[in-house]
Amino acid sequence: MRSSLLRLFVVVGLCTSAALAQEANDRARRIQASVLGVDGHNDTVQRIMFENVDIGNRLPDGAIDIPRLQEGGIHVPFFALWVPTYYKGSEAVRRTLDFRDAMQRVLDKYPDRIELATSAHDIERIVGQKKSAAVLTVEGVHQSDNDLPVLRMYRRMGILSMPFTHFRAATTGLTRPQEGRSTMG
Repeated sequence: MRSSLLRLFVVVGLCTSAALAQEANDRARRIQASVLGVDGHNDTVQRIMFENVDIGNRLPDGAIDIPRLQEGGIHVPFFALWVPTYYKGSEAVRRTLDFRDAMQRVLDKYPDRIELATSAHDIERIVGQKKSAAVLTVEGVHQSDNDLPVLRMYRRMGILSMPFTHFRAATTGLTRPQEGRSTMG
């Protein structure tokens, strides 16, 4: 009798726990569906270019891909076009353009699933169409060869953000906070 009663309590407890877990999971999904999911940084473009991965398909290693972005509620992924700081001048610019081209191939291949966003209005429109709104960034002013016309061209190509420094000071970036702004601002 005691063991039957104990089994009954265990079964009821497990069922109650499962119901509570499902309720919490359902609530989390409702909240997630009502907000804009943003991934502020990923280095996936390097894999697209160097490993020739196709992010339109689920990747076997669990890395970022379009199916996982959509399933995970990430509407606005920021794709970093990262060039190491040991590349200087025009070589850094050329490598940035190579990454931009690699990302364009993805955008061209999957126009029904991902689109370049160059404004807040674009993000709202693209997400409203149930697509991922890709935002492109570069990771240091060295990728512009310290040239304002290059920055303007990057903007025209849909690159929305660039810190003046990444993990090393750039000639136009701040080297120490007490120095104030550089000549580029």
